[in-house]
Amino acid sequence: MASAILRSDIAIKMSVEIMEAFVEMRRMLISNASLYYRLDNIELKQLEADQKFEELFKALESDKLHSEKGIFYNGQVFDTYTFVSDIIRSAKSSIILLDNYVDDTVLTLLGKR
Repeated sequence: MASAILRSDIAIKMSVEIMEAFVEMRRMLISNASLYYRLDNIELKQLEADQKFEELFKALESDKLHSEKGIFYNGQVFDTYTFVSDIIRSAKSSIILLDNYVDDTVLTLLGKR
């Protein structure tokens, strides 16, 4: 350290302060060990969730997913209309619309009910 080479009072004080800083850093790490452990667990869970999302996105992008019903492709407007009409007709007491896009077609369908 500097005190071994310089042999001055300032060098000795600086060496002592450096050692005290390292001791304080060690105390801080020990006192916050549970917090670091929790952060590690959160990070691991986040990585697992990211992997699951990645798998989901890959599956959605691939052509391997084929649903038997509920998904409509270009040109299947009538099938979509029939599907939505059946849903509206099956409502017993109320209909709650959860969509950020409503046009006059949707309102017409709901108005008929």
